[in-house]
Amino acid sequence: MSADAAARCDALVRAGEALADRPVAEVVAALAAACARWRDPADPARREGERALSQHHRVPAAAIARVLDAGFEPWTERALLGRADTELGDARALDGFVALGSVRRMALGPRLAVALASRGVPTTPVGDIIDLLSVKAPVWLKPAAGSDDLAARFAATLAEIDPAIGAAVEVSGWPRGAPHGRAVLAAADLVMATGRAETLTGVERLAPDGARLVLHGPRLSAALVTRSALEDDFDGCVRALADDVAFAGQAGCLSPVVAWVEGGGQELLEPLHAACLERWPAPARRESEPGERAAWAEWAAVRAVERAAGRPVAVVGGVDSGWSIEWRPEPGPPTPPASPRILAVAPLTDARESAKLCARARGMVACVGIAGDGKEMDRLALPLARAGVERVTPLGRMQRPPAGWRRDGRPSIADLVRWVDREEGNGVDREGRNAKGPAA
Repeated sequence: MSADAAARCDALVRAGEALADRPVAEVVAALAAACARWRDPADPARREGERALSQHHRVPAAAIARVLDAGFEPWTERALLGRADTELGDARALDGFVALGSVRRMALGPRLAVALASRGVPTTPVGDIIDLLSVKAPVWLKPAAGSDDLAARFAATLAEIDPAIGAAVEVSGWPRGAPHGRAVLAAADLVMATGRAETLTGVERLAPDGARLVLHGPRLSAALVTRSALEDDFDGCVRALADDVAFAGQAGCLSPVVAWVEGGGQELLEPLHAACLERWPAPARRESEPGERAAWAEWAAVRAVERAAGRPVAVVGGVDSGWSIEWRPEPGPPTPPASPRILAVAPLTDARESAKLCARARGMVACVGIAGDGKEMDRLALPLARAGVERVTPLGRMQRPPAGWRRDGRPSIADLVRWVDREEGNGVDREGRNAKGPAA
């Protein structure tokens, strides 16, 4: 390990040792205070962050504001402590041994965690930092190449609020394959990573023996609009669908890639396209990155051939738009779009068909957002759960999961700790004999 990397890892470990001696309630209070600043539109750090991320993503600051509002909304002191109580049985288990059932147990976070982020929703790496600090673990977060700097900005806010906790966070990267990066990974006893399957395979190879791996692979989401919801409030369905689809430019696993509409859906294309452009006014396809532009052009060419052959396929949003909404007559399971900011809309005869479609992508469906009343949610949630869906929520709330959301169907922080049991009693009496009888 280079001298600089070694020194930074050592500093993180020392900061983590100091963090371990502080009450978890105190740590969570500092995290919540930092999040509160980022929820405040008037906070200087928030205003500067909106400006910087607006330039980076090439969208208006109002689009970034919607992402920050939703991203930081769930991380309150009460919610973070409640999550620890729920997942660990008692948040105080992070401070020492507590009675959990018939035993006394303690939960300890890793001595040093390394988190490898991917490009996507700006607040996702911030969530990784919050999760690890919530179990009093120091963290080195490596941002994805070409990503924005929100995680570093949040870490700076945290350091202003509590310098000792801020010292337990490092946000910096290294070139692919650099010895410096391998050395940092070798120092970790927990490696968290988000990315494509091939990326995670590489992480598994590089992680040191004995290190715990917490890997978040690719996931997709879908929207389901019931017939009754569309008839009762067409405009409301468009708004809710656009809120979820256009969030951060459809960059995250909770953004629907397909919208199934009971009884039709073609009438949604024009208003939905306009609503997505309003929420995330991405640059036109002709101005996008070469790889993205080429992928979209190939997709558009295939759709043009289909229409020329007489297939009833409709597309709204061409090369002069940053969004494309297509209608297809046959519904299919959620699949990755050929290019960012493409949504497929397809009809269902019955909303219950959605469970069969999700089952065809079992293990890949993060969320289904449903536009429907409570009875329809009750009718659909169980079949979707049995089809492998990890979260079912009202449409318009897909991008606002609670702090206790079980990402990939797993606990947020219980996966990050190791448990130690303390057993009472003494096997040897004061005269040196075994408590159950004389020594052999």
